[in-house]
Amino acid sequence: MDKIHVKLLLVTALVATGSPQALAVEPASVDVGNLELTPVLSVSTGYTDNLFDDNSNEKSTWITKVRPSVTLQGVSEKLTAGIKLSADKVSYHSSSSDDYIDKSATAYADLELDSRKKLELLAEYLKRHDARSDSGSGSSFTTDQTSKPTRYTSTNLGVRFSYGTTQSTGQIVLGGRFSDKEYDNFRSLTRSKDRIAKEATAAFYYRVTPKTRILVEGRYTDYDYQLSSSTLDSVSKKAFVGVEWEASAKTTGTAKFGYANKNFDSNTRDDFSGNNWEVGLSWSPRTYSIFDLTSMHSTEESNGDADYIEETGFSLGWDHEWSERVSSLVSYTMLNEEYAGDPDGREDDTNTLRVGMDYDLRRWLSVGVSVSRADFNSNINNLDYTSNEILLTVQGSL
Repeated sequence: MDKIHVKLLLVTALVATGSPQALAVEPASVDVGNLELTPVLSVSTGYTDNLFDDNSNEKSTWITKVRPSVTLQGVSEKLTAGIKLSADKVSYHSSSSDDYIDKSATAYADLELDSRKKLELLAEYLKRHDARSDSGSGSSFTTDQTSKPTRYTSTNLGVRFSYGTTQSTGQIVLGGRFSDKEYDNFRSLTRSKDRIAKEATAAFYYRVTPKTRILVEGRYTDYDYQLSSSTLDSVSKKAFVGVEWEASAKTTGTAKFGYANKNFDSNTRDDFSGNNWEVGLSWSPRTYSIFDLTSMHSTEESNGDADYIEETGFSLGWDHEWSERVSSLVSYTMLNEEYAGDPDGREDDTNTLRVGMDYDLRRWLSVGVSVSRADFNSNINNLDYTSNEILLTVQGSL
């Protein structure tokens, strides 16, 4: 399945278990004039028993991952701005053709215009990849189609303006995002996936009790595929109503339920109309123990024969601090994908279980180990697979 396709709500909440970013390093900064420079380095080594997510011919390999990052930030009374640079260098010891280096450059600025108005700006330049996969769906190609991972360049611009604060009786939040994604290699296969997406969002929050807000939200996204013969150009519209609450110091959550439609420019594609939802709950019975539950239902781009992918996801995670130095995270994620308009009526289910343990050696040095298992089931013959991975990660800073 598409390695970057697991929906944002699920990924953000749980899938990072045991990753370098999940460790509890508290980095220190170096003063550079009026700015602060913060470097972080993560190194991981591990093993996977099914690199290509293959049904029968599993490829096992040792893995080495190196992730340096550096942030340069300035803070004043009303402005916080900075630049973050990072790279991910991954080596597969038994399959060097699949080695990759992903790079990113991000610039951001948060400006408090006054006590009620805030403006946030974001610019990203990303050089990333799609891993090869014999399940052959979404953005991945099979090992028979490509000799190495496909690579792409993504440029993203975002803006967010809020009037009012989270403590106000009412708050308005407006946003916009421009994303340009273009593939760099295997152009005979990938040029059909080049696209520009333009998104506008608007939300209104109204406080009904000291700890509860109701909300109304709308989203509009225009997908423009750059290949002139593409029939995937479409407009997506979503409307939500929901509630955001903090029932106590132990329980918080957001629930949004709504209706969406996706209209294609081409009459050869089937439009979508139906319900969407996004739910996130957090329960902390103790200050050192947190349970997170997320669920979503939405439509995503197919990049293939299907018109779109209808996704339903669920995740549950438990984050527990056993002591000041030792913490653990256990998560389970389920994702169902129905390929609307696919000639074979494709439907996939992915279940992922992850267990991770971190130990803080020092404020600036952490070590962690994570074990994960993915079970993939499809109604298409010979695509089912299981994959197991173990990683040992050391993360350090100043």
